[in-house]
Amino acid sequence: MLRAFVVISLVALTGCSSFAPRPSSPQEIQFLLVNDVYIGEPMENGLGGIARLTTLRRQLEEKAPTKLLLAGDFLFPSLLSKWYKGSQVIEYFNAAGLDYATYGNHEFDDSRQTLADRIAQSRFKWTSANCMEANGKPFPGVSPWDTVTISGVRFGLFGVTLLQAYPRWIKCGNPDSAVHATIPRLKAAGAEVIVGLTHVFRSEDSTFLANEPDIDFILGGHEHTGQVVQLGERFVVKADRNAQSAQLVTLTRHGRGWTISHRLIRLDSTIASDMAAASVVRRWQDSLEKRLGPPEVIATTSSDIDVTNNPLRRRETGFGNYVADAIRAGTGADVAATIGGAMRYDDEIPAGPITNRQIESIYLFPDETRILTFSINGARLRELLEHSVSRAGAEFGGYLQVSGVEFDWDSTRPVGSRIVGELRKADGTVIAPDASIKFSINAYTACDRGDGYVIPESADACTRRGSGPRAAQLVMDYMRAAGTVTLPALGRVRRIR
Repeated sequence: MLRAFVVISLVALTGCSSFAPRPSSPQEIQFLLVNDVYIGEPMENGLGGIARLTTLRRQLEEKAPTKLLLAGDFLFPSLLSKWYKGSQVIEYFNAAGLDYATYGNHEFDDSRQTLADRIAQSRFKWTSANCMEANGKPFPGVSPWDTVTISGVRFGLFGVTLLQAYPRWIKCGNPDSAVHATIPRLKAAGAEVIVGLTHVFRSEDSTFLANEPDIDFILGGHEHTGQVVQLGERFVVKADRNAQSAQLVTLTRHGRGWTISHRLIRLDSTIASDMAAASVVRRWQDSLEKRLGPPEVIATTSSDIDVTNNPLRRRETGFGNYVADAIRAGTGADVAATIGGAMRYDDEIPAGPITNRQIESIYLFPDETRILTFSINGARLRELLEHSVSRAGAEFGGYLQVSGVEFDWDSTRPVGSRIVGELRKADGTVIAPDASIKFSINAYTACDRGDGYVIPESADACTRRGSGPRAAQLVMDYMRAAGTVTLPALGRVRRIR
């Protein structure tokens, strides 16, 4: 196995590696990857769609043996999964002919029974080397690793998922340790080529490659953009969310040797839709239409509105300010906040009419985005805002978009003391440490210690969390009342250094 330095690229690249020749092998073997796929239909930008993915897989299969793999995050979150708990996505990928999937962190968003039901519903294989049931055993139907022989070549495949705070019914171990323990087992099982199917951060994938020279390539997820990490002649590839693209890894025989190459394929209108898969997607969309009714125009906007994930999780944004204002107006709070990770649209709302369906699609979690209101003092508000700015420059789902408070902060100061000066109201009035504040925030943050927030003041409100207003409804009511959406100016959260 050749070894070299890591090269990171965010564009489609081609890399090659080699492994022992096998004369009986075919000319080509192909692996097609998608990751973080929450919807079945094409996105508003015209890219994606399970029906196109199905066609692409079939076309590739006509050329050479092809395996379709999914690197996690598909059961949740989505608008349909609010009600159908991922059943629709399993049907999508059954129709597409998926071969393997591993867990993403959002596969654990509902209950143990929901996950068990979705696994049982699958016509594809699941693999995870580091996430088990609480008793340490794999879920029924999930293997820690697998081997598959494709035209005489024995492939070993393993899946791993990133570590974070999960429900008590799921137990995930250290991914590095799991990978290190699994590779000898794959080799003992006769694997000639070892493939990782991972849902971790890019830096972790890089570590796997650096520490485990027997890994030939990794098919990864979690980041939502097509990218490549190159380590010598080995690599990690990831595709764009919602199957806007797929990564194709091709093993090609040249005489008695092999090369491994990769390329990013955009799923655009040049790829025809498979009719059977399109019918499955349309049936689920029809069920959504019956549940929600036809899209209703609730307001208009004269310019595009950026609702992409990255800005909402890193800094103050115009739309984040707008949502926080809507929450404060709807609850009568003195100060309102919303975590950036509660908003999952990850796209732009184009200039023109805004529909209820678009706003519903921003809030994809059924309960955690309800809004709770309770009292805290100014000192505790400051502590929560300190936590919000504790990860300067990094994407953090717990970053707070706020209304009713303004402050300055300095990223060079120690975590916990980054806010400079006093907290102020919009009119410049200082918020004293002992001031009593009526405060509104997401239930996930208030009740579940979501994103590391600890808010004991919310305990009584959390007993009634199911009756809290939905964030989506508060935003829609706010938009309807105004008729035209104009985003507030920035300047509530000023980063001075």
